[in-house]
Amino acid sequence: MIAKERPPPGGLVVIRRRAPERQPCGKLSVSKSYPITVFKNLKTAAYLAYKTISRGKKAANALMVFIMSLAFINLVFISSILNGVVVAIDRQLKTNVVSNIVIEPQEEPVRKDYIQRVQELREDIGRLPGVAATSRHYKLSGTVIFDKNKDGRSVRRGSQIIGVDPEIEKDFSEVAAKMVRGRYLDGTGSGDIILGLDLAGGPGASSTIDNLKGADVGDKVEVVFNNGVTRKYTVRGIYQTNFALVDHMAFITSKESETVIAAYDSASQVLVRVEPSASEERIMAGIRKLSPALVVRPWTEYSGMFSGVSSTVSTITAVISAIGLVVAAVTIFIVIFVNVTNKRRQIGILKAIGIQERIIIYSYVLQALFYAVSGVIFGTLITLFALVPYFASHPLELPVGSISLALNWTRFAANIGMLLGAALIAGCVPSWQGARENILKAIWGS
Repeated sequence: MIAKERPPPGGLVVIRRRAPERQPCGKLSVSKSYPITVFKNLKTAAYLAYKTISRGKKAANALMVFIMSLAFINLVFISSILNGVVVAIDRQLKTNVVSNIVIEPQEEPVRKDYIQRVQELREDIGRLPGVAATSRHYKLSGTVIFDKNKDGRSVRRGSQIIGVDPEIEKDFSEVAAKMVRGRYLDGTGSGDIILGLDLAGGPGASSTIDNLKGADVGDKVEVVFNNGVTRKYTVRGIYQTNFALVDHMAFITSKESETVIAAYDSASQVLVRVEPSASEERIMAGIRKLSPALVVRPWTEYSGMFSGVSSTVSTITAVISAIGLVVAAVTIFIVIFVNVTNKRRQIGILKAIGIQERIIIYSYVLQALFYAVSGVIFGTLITLFALVPYFASHPLELPVGSISLALNWTRFAANIGMLLGAALIAGCVPSWQGARENILKAIWGS
């Protein structure tokens, strides 16, 4: 601060410089105008970015947005279709194999082969809050023998044969609704059997080797059970669930199973279906109180054979996502680099008239984010309103079931963040290099 004093006699003017006021010890001097300055810088950068984009070729901008849309769709589509495989496996297991909760015979202190007094047990479990339905299964193993040409050249195939209560099972699993030929079992069909298409063989079977070479409705098959009992059955139907584990099985009635093992009011397993809003853990605890000796397991313990699928899917998704992000980042980098190179003189002039380097960098970073955000928006619209409905009505048929897109919203948000982060880095590097160039060299292009 400079202050003038009244001139003394003689006409001389004395000028004294006032010492600046000191801040109290321990306090930092922070300019109140700093946020305003940052806002003005961003506003200027946004204006420069807008002018660059609006004055650019519309076809080039549209193509860039389209490329970013494809990059985002690639990230989402691959992860969703692979996640759909895991969802299909879990659904098939819960629907056609083990349901939500599985009850098995006691293992300690003495191991038993079957659960006894099943009807009473099911009634008690049915009264627990959250239980939707129960079903009993007999799990029998044996060899199915089929002589197609009646010439003594039989085909023998090992299979798991499941004994079910037909009327209950119709509402419990999808097998009854997946009959491709013939009909499902009924309560009086003690001499009937239904075969999975992959076990029966013939048109539509996934394998031409491990099957009965074309057993069909009305044919006679012989089953040799592992306990030595042999029975002859009439094939009443062929089913196909598109789940290889189930389509290699055969089903008979519970009444027939009881005559095979000479045990009544029993079961190898009792399956419990839980209401969607109910807690499986709470219901399992209730079942253990009812029958402490029985083994009670959640369905997830039976998915061990498919546990490798989930880890493989995660690895594939990570690799493909990384490649997609690199491609998107390189694309944005090239576009911004070319843009900066072609506008060296303009950048030099902006610096000459006082525009800060950071503002120039911000403007090109905002351009990169514009392309990325536009790509995310259009990619999301295409995914939600085109791809998801299409695969819902035209699922992929694989040996694990019907595969549709299964969006994981956490991963979806992560893909958006990764793409924007890639765009931020890819836009920052070339703009930083261009903005730091010497003013004269930039203007004269040397």
